[in-house]
Amino acid sequence: MAIVFSKDIATDKLLTAYNNHIVRFSSDSSLTPATAQIVGLGMDVLLYPHPNGTFYFNFIEYVTAEINTKNFADDIVYNLSDSDTNSFTYDVANGFYLEGTVTFRINFTDTSIEAASRDLKFYIGVDQIEDYKKNQILFVPNRIAILSPVQDRSNNSTYLKYWQGYPFEFTFYNPQGTTDPFILKNLSNGLQHEFQLKGKFTSLYLSDGRTDITIENFLPMMLGENNIQFYIGAINQNVNLIVDKQESDCGTYIKFLNKNGRFSYWLLSKFHFRTRTSKYGSELENDFESLEDTSSPTLQGGKTGDETIKCAAEKLTDREKIIFEGIIDSPKIYMFTGERFAKSNLSDWMEVRLKTSSFVITEPRKKLYSYIIELDLPARYMQIL
Repeated sequence: MAIVFSKDIATDKLLTAYNNHIVRFSSDSSLTPATAQIVGLGMDVLLYPHPNGTFYFNFIEYVTAEINTKNFADDIVYNLSDSDTNSFTYDVANGFYLEGTVTFRINFTDTSIEAASRDLKFYIGVDQIEDYKKNQILFVPNRIAILSPVQDRSNNSTYLKYWQGYPFEFTFYNPQGTTDPFILKNLSNGLQHEFQLKGKFTSLYLSDGRTDITIENFLPMMLGENNIQFYIGAINQNVNLIVDKQESDCGTYIKFLNKNGRFSYWLLSKFHFRTRTSKYGSELENDFESLEDTSSPTLQGGKTGDETIKCAAEKLTDREKIIFEGIIDSPKIYMFTGERFAKSNLSDWMEVRLKTSSFVITEPRKKLYSYIIELDLPARYMQIL
């Protein structure tokens, strides 16, 4: 007797927590199933069978509740040192990744039990149907993958844009989960350097804002495109990464959670508009005196106020647009409030919301795209009664 899965779940790849992951299972026994139990990854679920004896389960609601313990917040404390390459890599799995053994049990009416297990791995990503059908999804089994949007019709090519003078990092997945050294080779200038893995999810910082302490102390990059290859030992990990290094400029710098669960960065135009609005709140009746003694027949309870900033992302190529359009669906957006060329820290980021509700993401015969977005800043604190 054994549990039979008519719809199984993949155990050889990383699974997106925010997509459906369905299992259908039954027993090949002639016994009558009473219930089934699914235990693991913080779950303990009791199921009842379909009249034909099969069980159905969708992981999405349970996994998302267990995995997202930080509400998508970025709380990595980084401290880069020009004498320690180890200070440029950080483990970011906490609140982002969930793995473990899930046990499926079928309980029969005669009190006997059958069981099967699956070792599963989830991360806080999401895929869309069209991307999946085009194979523009991030992960294939047993290979390093960068947690940024992949390029059109690709699952291993990534383009990143990096502005000097601003904090910037990217995260990659190492299925082996080791803390071994890895080598980055810059094929654009022939230079390379060794860094340290920090487990299954390593964030590599290129800069914290300073220009005297950056990854370029160890791995110089040229202005423009740098073709970066990953090696573990002598093995090329077959990841095509282009880092497009830009000269520093003024502007509104933002980061936003992308569909792969980590942050994308963008420098918006330095020309922007700020709009501040306010309105009165409640009124209290105060008309209790004679006319000659009355100056305020009502008392204002105070005001509520908010502020928005309207910025532009101009002349984006198709590769740049793939990164930037991720802001449309992003549940977490931060605006940088720190100083350019200065060491940044967590308190230099302020959470904002995207007020713009629609974008034209494809337009016939158009090669460059420009977007104007409006961001809601945090609600203003007001003096109220």
